[in-house]
Amino acid sequence: MRQRFHTTAGILLAGLAMSVGWGIRGDYGHEAGAMIPGALLGLAICLASGREDWWRRASILGLCGAIGWAFGGQMSYGRIIGYTASSSLLDVSYGYACLFAIGGLWAGVGSAILAMGVTQPTSYLERFTRPLVVLGIIWAILALSGLAGRLTDRWSLNDTDWVGALSALFVAGTCALLFRSDRSACGLIAVLALGWWAGYLLLTGLLDLHMTPPRSDNWAGSVGLFVALILYLLKRHDRAAVVAAGWGVLIGGIGFVFGDFVNMLGRAQWGPIGRYEILHGLDYWKWMEQSFGLIMGLGVGAVFLLHIGPKIARPSDDAPARRLRMMSLVLLLPVMMWLNLSKNAANWLKNNHIPDDLLGIASTWWLLIVGGLLFAAFLVAIIRHDRGRLALVPANDFGRAQWLFLLILWIATIGASMQALPNMSSRGVFLVHVSFWITAGLCSLIVLAARGQPTGEPADPRPVSTNSWRLGWAFRIVLCLVPVLLFALAAMTVASHEEPLSGSQLRFPSSSATPSP
Repeated sequence: MRQRFHTTAGILLAGLAMSVGWGIRGDYGHEAGAMIPGALLGLAICLASGREDWWRRASILGLCGAIGWAFGGQMSYGRIIGYTASSSLLDVSYGYACLFAIGGLWAGVGSAILAMGVTQPTSYLERFTRPLVVLGIIWAILALSGLAGRLTDRWSLNDTDWVGALSALFVAGTCALLFRSDRSACGLIAVLALGWWAGYLLLTGLLDLHMTPPRSDNWAGSVGLFVALILYLLKRHDRAAVVAAGWGVLIGGIGFVFGDFVNMLGRAQWGPIGRYEILHGLDYWKWMEQSFGLIMGLGVGAVFLLHIGPKIARPSDDAPARRLRMMSLVLLLPVMMWLNLSKNAANWLKNNHIPDDLLGIASTWWLLIVGGLLFAAFLVAIIRHDRGRLALVPANDFGRAQWLFLLILWIATIGASMQALPNMSSRGVFLVHVSFWITAGLCSLIVLAARGQPTGEPADPRPVSTNSWRLGWAFRIVLCLVPVLLFALAAMTVASHEEPLSGSQLRFPSSSATPSP
């Protein structure tokens, strides 16, 4: 009974952590923003697992979650939500189908990468350190030099992130040639990059399929990347990760669809939302984002804590993975936070919320000095921790995982509120950020109340390669019901309003409805 309670609390923690993380992600966007909910989900599952071997990999699981969910950040879904705001059943149905596909790809890739953090040997995971660092440096150079922007301006390729995919392929090939020990890691990076290109060239280049013209067709590359990842996992006989990916597709797709359904009802002021003025103007877009995260977090958390964690055999800890753990901390704390919170300063300057200069020095330089000092402080702390000289860090693995989760959670939450502070006079904005604080507070209570006592080894541990890891009848039944669910939600959405909602879009020229201005 006690174990069941702890598992339920863990699933709730996963849902709440990804809910607040996804809400914060909406303030920052794209791949860097998506790293925050992914990291929080990976750490929440780690903390709730009751497994000491998972606790030892806390920073690695945070990294896997961050990278896994970052992949989906390249896909655009704003225009798709415009389709679901139409009054045409055909357009709304198409919009929900596309949302299911995007949400499924997002959580499918994320769940697979996160699962690899608990299924693969540490010696294999350690080999990703150098290629990932080199790739990060190359991407930073391309972005800061403006070369990436000039290349995409010259060759748009349907507004896709082809420069990122091509540079990843280049880094994988170069590192594989120079460092023999990195070849297995470079192999996966190359497979994903080639899969992205195959998906884009086949679906968009050859078949001329466009999900949201004239917006980006990164979705096509993401389809190819996901298929390539599944084939790679099957080749490595990692069937447990394939199961996680399969359920991730269903959970992510359903989460995106239901989240947008809530958004449509709110914007249409359907039923009680229309009758009670207190429910008007509550920024239902943000509630949609948090619903995305809540459903995804609950579902993925349940898969890992009910199905994978209690059954999977202990992964091989045949190497200390010291370099990877250090790199994970650097990416999760100074780098991930810099990528996102630096946008606060850009918005303050853009909206004239801070002066242009102070004491004759541009405000940009003052902000860079502050950010640089904080970045340096994190680096010093990580280096001293790596050398065992940072007394601030708890002595046990569970305590360190708690600290890492809480640091990421509250830095991101406070940072998002600082960006929104000038607009807090709006009732909708204030309510959204109060919900962030409340959700983060609930997550903190659950994490701090956890006793950190391991549950022990599974009674009948299964290797990741055994045939018992399969997507059973429950998965097939839910998958078959998806079209019915999408059509039912589309019909209810159309019935909730008579005219197209603000921001609506049409995908099909033959539709009788007209988009709103």
